[in-house]
Amino acid sequence: MRVVLVVMIYLHCASSDEGSYSYHKFRGPVSGQIHQILVPDHNQNRYHTVDYVAKPDYLYSYGVEDPETGNSQRHKEMRDGDAVIGEYKVLQADGVMRIVKYTADGQNGFRATIQYEKP
Repeated sequence: MRVVLVVMIYLHCASSDEGSYSYHKFRGPVSGQIHQILVPDHNQNRYHTVDYVAKPDYLYSYGVEDPETGNSQRHKEMRDGDAVIGEYKVLQADGVMRIVKYTADGQNGFRATIQYEKP
């Protein structure tokens, strides 16, 4: 979550140039019932630490378009429990748009497909 916040702050600061823009959206990080659990404290064998868990659930996206530098990139990701679905697009130096679509879950692991769109 710190990485997301750092990226969001950086993108917000970088968006002040004329003629360029960036955006970001974030919802999450959990939903549903929050359950209290007792976690063994290995430093104090007879005591437990109280912690809380909930279903991981978030949706975020960001993008940058800067015609002056040619920087063009977008990223969006959604998590529902243990399943993650996402996509990012990057305009390469040769003008080709690289599109990576990915999924990750406990059953299939991380899987990605890569496409290239020529101008």
